[in-house]
Amino acid sequence: MKRPKGQGIIDPRGIRQIAMQAWLFSSLLAGIKQGDFVMAFTLQIRQKKLFGKTVLDIPSLARTCGLSYGSDNDFYILQENEQVRGTAVFYNPERIGRGIFFDGRKAGEGYYELSYNIPTTEAEITDFARLAGEMERRLGRAEMYCVEEERSFTGRELEQRIGNFAEFSRESLNRFCGNKEFKSHILTLARWPYTLTEDKVSAWEICTDLSDFEQTLHKLQALDVYYAKPRLLQKSDTKEIGAFYALTEECESIFPVRADGFLNLSELKVTEGFVQFVLYREQRVMEGMFPYERFIEELRGYGVRQFDADHILIPPMTKDELEKLAGKLC
Repeated sequence: MKRPKGQGIIDPRGIRQIAMQAWLFSSLLAGIKQGDFVMAFTLQIRQKKLFGKTVLDIPSLARTCGLSYGSDNDFYILQENEQVRGTAVFYNPERIGRGIFFDGRKAGEGYYELSYNIPTTEAEITDFARLAGEMERRLGRAEMYCVEEERSFTGRELEQRIGNFAEFSRESLNRFCGNKEFKSHILTLARWPYTLTEDKVSAWEICTDLSDFEQTLHKLQALDVYYAKPRLLQKSDTKEIGAFYALTEECESIFPVRADGFLNLSELKVTEGFVQFVLYREQRVMEGMFPYERFIEELRGYGVRQFDADHILIPPMTKDELEKLAGKLC
């Protein structure tokens, strides 16, 4: 069954919706550093010809390079096949990593930016080099300047240095996982965020290659599931913020174990969490809005399993199962 889109159906009377932008550990914005930790590899690509600047087409680039693309929502969950003002996130569906960020907002001036997050997988670095090379080919005479290394590259030079870039990425992964100051280790991936489990933190702190990292990131994102996102609403009188979720019939879903477990580094304080059940076949919402904490507690008998340190994977649930669960929560 296909993942539902935007199922958060609630009665907004007496409350107003909040537009929430998340600040991330691993921003897709280029050139950001945390201490001495380089978080991205960014190419500033300038077409050298003075007139008739080439405007690159995102879907065409994706098809040529065997990639998929989309755009992140406020919770850094990818909206497939969408682009926003000339920007998009590319990824390889056969080896999904952390996403390659494309910024073509200044395409009319012959200027683009292309970046990948660090740490990332060797496969994604290879995809990045191929995509940069295709952009270079389409633009003709162009300069590709790396912000972090403060030097220019050609497409051929990028391909020749894939192994070096991968080694630096592996060292960065070791350092990231070895940082004991972090309460949790969160990575933004191509399709959604990922909170590392303790065993992965321990393993990747000392890993000598990126093979398990690459396999894990792809396996987590190759699932045909719905990654739950809340609708944040604020009471007009008390200003308290609630997080509202929707679980859909017959849809395998990823849900946070806490109502405030979404990527919320803007430090919004969620005071309450609720969940509703959606009957997909009947195209309606079941009566009732249930406390989120009790919902998670009652799910233990329904075959849920861990997805990452902050999320669970809920198996497809029938209408009867949802009705029984609702009865327990009333």
